[in-house]
Amino acid sequence: MKVMKKSVSTSKKVFLISLTIMLLLSLVNWGLVTGWGDTRVTRINMVGDDGMQYSALMYVPKAATNENPLPGIMMYHGNSGNARNHESWALEFARRGFVCLSVDNNGAGNGEYSGKIGNLASPDLFTNYFVELPFVDAEHLVFSGHSMGADITLQMAADYQPVACVISDCGPFGTEDPFYGNTLYINGKADKLNPIDVYRQRAKDRFTLNGVEVEDEALVPDKVYGSFEEGNASMLTEIDGQIHEGAFVSHEHIAALLNFAQKSVQAPNPLDGDDQIWFMKDMVGLLGMLSFAFFLVALAVVLIDAIPFFQSLKQPLPRNIGMRGKDLAISITAALLFPVLCLFTGSFGLVDLFGTKAPNVPIFQVRYTNIAMATVIALNLLGLVMVFVFHKVWGKKKFNAGIRDYGLTSEGSSKLDRPLIGKAAVLAVSVVTIGWLYLAVQGGLLGTDFYCMFFGYKPISTNKFGYYIPYMLVWVVCFVMATIGMNVERRLPSTGKESLDTLIAVVVNGLLATAGITIMVIVENSIQIGLGTSATALANWGTDITRLWGMPVGMFIGGAGNTYMYRKTGSIWPGAILMGIVCALNSCLYGQIQF
Repeated sequence: MKVMKKSVSTSKKVFLISLTIMLLLSLVNWGLVTGWGDTRVTRINMVGDDGMQYSALMYVPKAATNENPLPGIMMYHGNSGNARNHESWALEFARRGFVCLSVDNNGAGNGEYSGKIGNLASPDLFTNYFVELPFVDAEHLVFSGHSMGADITLQMAADYQPVACVISDCGPFGTEDPFYGNTLYINGKADKLNPIDVYRQRAKDRFTLNGVEVEDEALVPDKVYGSFEEGNASMLTEIDGQIHEGAFVSHEHIAALLNFAQKSVQAPNPLDGDDQIWFMKDMVGLLGMLSFAFFLVALAVVLIDAIPFFQSLKQPLPRNIGMRGKDLAISITAALLFPVLCLFTGSFGLVDLFGTKAPNVPIFQVRYTNIAMATVIALNLLGLVMVFVFHKVWGKKKFNAGIRDYGLTSEGSSKLDRPLIGKAAVLAVSVVTIGWLYLAVQGGLLGTDFYCMFFGYKPISTNKFGYYIPYMLVWVVCFVMATIGMNVERRLPSTGKESLDTLIAVVVNGLLATAGITIMVIVENSIQIGLGTSATALANWGTDITRLWGMPVGMFIGGAGNTYMYRKTGSIWPGAILMGIVCALNSCLYGQIQF
């Protein structure tokens, strides 16, 4: 009885610590995004003439009123983006006194898919809404966009003729309609989608189309053609070391955008472009993501201790049948090398099977998320082989291991305990529901999500929920195998102190889960940055590694969370089901759904 009281007390303490950290990071994240209340962030939902639901994020400085309208900036994201991508831009413009509206394009974020990618239904709906707002000065507007969103920017600018537009890392310009205001073209020198000479020629052609005289044979970067006084200033800026996806996380890119916009439109609160705080916000967002996952795991453990229905989930830890010596070294080496093999082969063809730009399997429609899913499946197919070999040549031979030794059933049972699995599923769904209710309250009250550099956690949009379910099921199945590999096959010797054993296991498994992918992402981006737009780096492999920027964080969360749950419950199921759902949502929530 005393042991149980001590356990409950410890779990409550850990839970309260996790809750406190998450609340503090929610507050700091909100403070950085909004200038501690100087900007109000709201989610705008609208229904178009086609009956589809569309969504956008609006950032409104306190100073913007009907009596004192402020200049505004529209933001259109790229092919695999969402409205929150532009938060690094939006908070910087809001600090300078701009009202900002960032649109969820077709199928992205909370918006529904209205036909083909690049369809203008959502941008046109929100642009028309924005220019009519009484607290927005419609005579002083800037339009901006990245990648596919830059093409949308040109089309919207031709229709609405704002004072200026900023075109970031645009592909082939899809409109021949002219825009006669100030125009900035920004391109990363390491953008493999836009070779420098090609982008320069595209920009030059647009300058001519817009009526700006260009005498140079090739555009000179950072030279102003036309003039701000005449309202037709046109300029090309090239950013050293920036890949295509780096427009939102490049100090130089954001500075160029801010300075050009402020020369075009008098900012109510002018600040030099180098005065930026978005990186601090992104780091707090990253910590917020980690704190949210920590909170979910701590909540699961405290519910197991506090609610009788869940208490049977807490079993004694199985025997330690983990490998030792060279066998353990081989297993660890395999864990580091398997991601390389999967990325090189396109997850043995699974990336092509599921498709990304146009998903091939009807139930997996979250586009680029399919790259991560294919990688997870391939990794765990290799893990399945390793577990089979481990069982045959180590577990069975040395320990005569049964399924209890693998954490697959309850103490004293020699076959699967279905009620145990069912309770683990109920626990996971309950915890995830509570967690996402917290995110919904955070979004409603503060207007912010836990977001960092293209990915993060946010409330589940009800019009999208059904599309996430197949991904959650796949991740859960994969995480069962991953949990066995981490906590049974590679379980380390005990130090004699359970709390220290748990800490070591969490750290080691978290790092092993993410090391291989992290190294490959760093190598890909480093080579691409070093060679510039001529680089293929690892892009000729079977996997587009640049689309896996958030996977290292997700895999660390999955590995660490799984391990902690296993050490606290003695069972594979609670951690595998909970973290499988959490990591699937981490991968899917910011993806673009095509259906």
